[in-house]
Amino acid sequence: MSNRYFGNRAVVIGAGMGGLPAAQVLASYFKEVVVLERDILPTDATPRPGVPQGKHPHGLLAGGLKALSDLFPDFSSTLVQAGAYSLDSGREVCHEYPGQEPLPIRSLGVATFTMTRPLLELAVRRRVQENANVVFRDGCRVVALGATPDGNAVASAIYKTLSGELEVLPADLIVDASGRGKLTLDFLKYIGHPMPEETVIGVDFGYSTAVYTIPPDATPARKVMITMPRAPGESRTGIVLLREDGKWFAALGGRGADTPPADSAAFTAYAASLPTSSVYDAIKYATQHGGIERFAFPESRRLHFSTDNFPRGLIPIADSVCRFNPVYGQGMSAAAQEAVVLRDLLEAHAGDADPLAALSGEFLSAIDSIIENPWSLAALPDLAYPDARGKRPPNLEKLIEHHMAITKAAHHDPDIHKQLIEVLNLLKPVSALQAIEIVEKVTGEEVQNPTASA
Repeated sequence: MSNRYFGNRAVVIGAGMGGLPAAQVLASYFKEVVVLERDILPTDATPRPGVPQGKHPHGLLAGGLKALSDLFPDFSSTLVQAGAYSLDSGREVCHEYPGQEPLPIRSLGVATFTMTRPLLELAVRRRVQENANVVFRDGCRVVALGATPDGNAVASAIYKTLSGELEVLPADLIVDASGRGKLTLDFLKYIGHPMPEETVIGVDFGYSTAVYTIPPDATPARKVMITMPRAPGESRTGIVLLREDGKWFAALGGRGADTPPADSAAFTAYAASLPTSSVYDAIKYATQHGGIERFAFPESRRLHFSTDNFPRGLIPIADSVCRFNPVYGQGMSAAAQEAVVLRDLLEAHAGDADPLAALSGEFLSAIDSIIENPWSLAALPDLAYPDARGKRPPNLEKLIEHHMAITKAAHHDPDIHKQLIEVLNLLKPVSALQAIEIVEKVTGEEVQNPTASA
């Protein structure tokens, strides 16, 4: 075995936006990388059954684009060639907050793309396929992970083929990007490892999506128009978003019993009830293509794995560690950032005698801050909803007031506007909005630096 390889084979479970970036990373460190995918992978940008929300709008945040560009050189050109539209987040994304004017059009240097989820996945998968040592096996449903005799490490992925045959694939490292973490949890239970604690925020969020051709005289002012709920604790929201085929997604969302309908007339009426009229104005005379897709999301779920003596060679990633409320469009970007963390750790251990010895625990520790950023961003508006289930911070009202004050201050202060957009795009942590200079600008009062010397 070449000294540059960590092992003969790595297995990635799941060929979605959690597994593909991980496969790209592992290709440089293992002789062979096998990607096992339950679905039959399409050859074009077609939604697939394993991504039930694939027919709905998805957002690649600027932080996600940066991470993918770190893993795939010149990735922006890949997206342009695939047909994605470039997107200036300061000039072409409009967040409409009821009771105030939309944020001014400013070039903030925060760029990404708008496209469908299947197109993004196809573009990434094709880049991964450029690695000669990466093998895709679709139509393979992984049913369990095999352990070494001492129970301290994973040894194999056990899967069923479409014909029902059970096969065992030995591996030195397994990345669980299967979506819900069940394979990892079942494995931990089997070997007697402590089960992770969970943090859950019950949101009971539902959304409906339709695709339209919008008449030229009703074309939205920007490529993405987002209508926020009327007030903290209310839930109706909507978005129109330009697709790569020139059509527009229109998606409506609501919580509990107030989820949007699947009937076209009722869908349009629901759009008319939103706090601002942008979605309704775009679709009221538009031509609808196909039916209305619905998706229900009961809860955000974060697993806190014990990193002490975590099984060697097992790497849960993306939704297998934390499943975010999809309304905020954070999942794909967070997964890409986690893959960058994995790459950096592999590089750091490249000279070790046993580079996999502590990798799993270090990875889970390192991605905690990656997860915390989007998690806290989503938790604030989610927990403001009265019927949401979950532990609320004692200062929730103050946090909400501060965030609302920031959105208002962003109208007249380009620096605050830039900071806000960078945080929402996962380029900076939420703590950036708590910086002393930001708080002073928002409140108009001087803040004492607690770290300053007496």
